[in-house]
Amino acid sequence: MRRTTKGKTVAIVALITLAGAACSEADDTSSAGRTAPDNSRCSEMSLVECARRSSLGPLIEGTPQPASGDPIVIGMVNQENTAGGSYPELSAAAQAAVEFINTDLGGIDGRPIELDVCNTEFSAEGSTNCAQRFVEARVPAVLGGIDVFGNAIDVLAANDIAYVGGIPVSTQSVTATNSFQWSGGTWGAAVAFADDATRVRKAKKVALIYGDFGSIADAAHYGETVLKRGGADVTLVPYPILSTDLSAAFSAAAGSSPDAVIVLAADAGCRAGFDGLASLPETTTRYFTGACAVPAITEAAGIDKTEGVIFNVEGTLDRAKPAPDQSLYDEVIAEYGADMLDPISAGTVTFRSTMNLYRVLVELDGDVSPSAISTKLAAQVDTPNFNGHPSTCDRKQFGGLPAMCAPQQVLVTMHKGLLDASDEWIDVGGVYAG
Repeated sequence: MRRTTKGKTVAIVALITLAGAACSEADDTSSAGRTAPDNSRCSEMSLVECARRSSLGPLIEGTPQPASGDPIVIGMVNQENTAGGSYPELSAAAQAAVEFINTDLGGIDGRPIELDVCNTEFSAEGSTNCAQRFVEARVPAVLGGIDVFGNAIDVLAANDIAYVGGIPVSTQSVTATNSFQWSGGTWGAAVAFADDATRVRKAKKVALIYGDFGSIADAAHYGETVLKRGGADVTLVPYPILSTDLSAAFSAAAGSSPDAVIVLAADAGCRAGFDGLASLPETTTRYFTGACAVPAITEAAGIDKTEGVIFNVEGTLDRAKPAPDQSLYDEVIAEYGADMLDPISAGTVTFRSTMNLYRVLVELDGDVSPSAISTKLAAQVDTPNFNGHPSTCDRKQFGGLPAMCAPQQVLVTMHKGLLDASDEWIDVGGVYAG
């Protein structure tokens, strides 16, 4: 029983990890191997000048010098080097952001940031121990990576230390008073798909296929609520979270003769999902999480299976003119990213979190304390969010998920191996509230 539970948890972590990385799909290389025109990359200028063009521009004054002196230690909770799943790309991307901040942006008032990464080793005890270590070290804030158990957040909350960003997986990550998140996770994807299916596509019958475990099932029910409110007849089709064969699920979905199908899956589930589409009429509108738009997956599936599929991403997308924040991210990863760090990875989420925390620290004018950081984060209203929708942390953005500060989503469609450009945000919190 213990082995089965562990396997399910690993699978759900993989799903959310990839779903959270959806914004990384604002890349210029298609799954068909072609490269789109590029007129806005800043590879020919310094990283500082590139940063001046980004959402960080107003924070950069004069000519920053490399940071020195007494470091500001920031904790990070992540799961790495375990048989239960390893996500080193999350801490690697955060470390690249820190190197960029220290070397090119002058640190925080001249002081460097030091990132202390603690590995939970895929255990509740490890999660608790990481938080206790950071409490004893008196760190002012802790960055999130992956922590399926969430115990660390409880310990940090008891000590008034903010848990900042990462990939929302645990219940605590989306509900705790000390948690601040800039990803809508699978909840955001499900609501965005449901809204588009009923409001835009006018679908009357929708099948929702999802991995039957924890937060994925919860997200499916969020989508179901929106679908029913939009007048759709909904067929929920859960499948075993470890399954790599979704033929039975798609057969059940096809039996309801849906106008649209929503597939909440990732990794092997994406591949199985694309295979399962053959059981549906070509006229069926198809939605897959942005996790499934990863080039390695779409290339393997082929253009025939992915043509017309709608994906969610968490940043505006324009192949011909990448957003300034996206361009900066690409250049920083090229300069400071570890050899194992693929720029199209879940690391985009933790890079975003690190840059958002940098913004807060810079604006505190030297008061780098847990209470000052938490107060500043909680006061955000339409605050710039690195490579994402503006952030508002009033705990009212997404019903039942108060820790989400920027859950908004963008939907894009695959055509001939390329994702369409889009800058239309869907306010999933507003949609869910009705």
